[in-house]
Amino acid sequence: MPRRDTGTVVADRYVLGAVLGRGGMGEVRRAHDRRLDRDVAVKLLDSPARQVPEALARFEYEARAAAALTHPNVVRVYDYGDDGDCVYLVMEALSGRTLGDEIARGPVAPHRLVEVACDVLAGLAAAHARGIVHRDIKPGNVMVADDGHVKVLDFGLARQFRMPGGDQAGLEGSTILGRPLGTANYMAPERVLQGPLDPRSDLFSLGVVMYEMATGRLPFAGASPAETVTNILEQQPVPVTKLSPARSMHLQKIVMRLLTKDPDGRYQTARELQEALGAPASKRTLRKLLRP
Repeated sequence: MPRRDTGTVVADRYVLGAVLGRGGMGEVRRAHDRRLDRDVAVKLLDSPARQVPEALARFEYEARAAAALTHPNVVRVYDYGDDGDCVYLVMEALSGRTLGDEIARGPVAPHRLVEVACDVLAGLAAAHARGIVHRDIKPGNVMVADDGHVKVLDFGLARQFRMPGGDQAGLEGSTILGRPLGTANYMAPERVLQGPLDPRSDLFSLGVVMYEMATGRLPFAGASPAETVTNILEQQPVPVTKLSPARSMHLQKIVMRLLTKDPDGRYQTARELQEALGAPASKRTLRKLLRP
C-alpha cells in the first residue's frame, strides 16, 4: 500500500488522520468525511493482502456482514470501496478503548461485567437473527466508548449459517480447510475442529471473555497454541470462584455452562443467556450475580 500520511485523501472524500490500530492485513485510521462533514474510522487493506483472494473476500464480507446489521451494540458501516490502490472500509468513529484495555487494568467490577456481557449479547442476538456468526468474539473486538456504551467490532471472520427452515446458507465468509481462523484462546471446541457453523460458538467465546473479566485470566491458555487447543478440547477450566472468591456462584454457573465442550450443554441462544443474566435485569437476578 502506498504511504498514506496524515492528510492523505482516500476516494476523493476521506481525509486520513491518526492511526488507530494495525493488523496483519492493514490498518485503521481516524478520518474525516469531507462530503458529509463527520469524523469516521477508515480500515485500509494493504496492497499485498489485496493480491490474496482469501484476504480480499474476508474484507468484503466484513463490510457486507456489518452493513447488514443496524443495532446500537454493533459498529456501523458507512461505505466500502476501492480507490485504485487500496480497498477501504468506512465505519463510525468511536472514542474509547477496547475491552482488552479495560481487562488489563484488573478484574472487572461485577455490575460492569454483567453490563458488558448483556451489551455484547444484544449485538450477537441481532447478528444471529440475520443468520450471521461472528466467529471472533474477544476483548479486542469489543469497543467500550467513553460513556461506557459497548459495541461489537470486526466481522472479518463472520460467516452465514443455515437458518432453521432455510435452504440457503447465503454468502459465507472465509475459512481455510484444516486451519480454523480466529484467536485460539477464544475458540469453541467445534470451531477448533471446524464443525458446522453454529451461533452457540459465539456464546462459548463470550464465556471465555466473561471468565477473563471475572478472574483476569484465560480459562484454557497454554504455553503454546497447540497446548491451548488441547486444553480447549480436553481440559476443564479452574472454577471462577476459586480464582476470584468474591464472585457469585450464580455467575460461576453461567460462565461454566457457557464453557461446556458440547454445544447442546450450553445456553442455546443469545436471548436465553440474556435472560439468565437478567437483561433487563431484575433486582433478584442482580443480587444473585453480584453477591459472593
